[in-house]
Amino acid sequence: MELKRYRHLDRLESLLTRYPVVAILGARQVGKTPLARQLAARAHAPTTFFDLENPDDLAQLDEPMLALQDLRGIVVLDEIQRRPELFPVLRVLADRRDVPATFLLLGSAAPDLLRQSSESLAGRIHYHTLSGFNLDETGTGSLD
Repeated sequence: MELKRYRHLDRLESLLTRYPVVAILGARQVGKTPLARQLAARAHAPTTFFDLENPDDLAQLDEPMLALQDLRGIVVLDEIQRRPELFPVLRVLADRRDVPATFLLLGSAAPDLLRQSSESLAGRIHYHTLSGFNLDETGTGSLD
């Protein structure tokens, strides 16, 4: 059963209208990827997913500018901490006059990731921290 995390979905939708890059940070297994998929299902724009643990997706990003520059809608980069060299490319794409895509980055909240992204994407990125599930998301029946 996939839980709908409406509070987070609403917040992320709002952030994606205001920032060219939004990062969902959190520990492993807190639901970052399912949340991104739920967001994509609600979006009124095309969504492209790249899983940076998938060799096929990694191969597509061997030339990141070529792979990303023509995409429209929401571009999800899952496990972004695996490819920190993408941050400067994302800065260039976020600075385009007509920004046809917004970027949703998913990754662990490692200090190195935060430092690298904040240096390259200063003023262009907003961080959304995703913690474990709350009772308002799971229901009181799951308290035990």
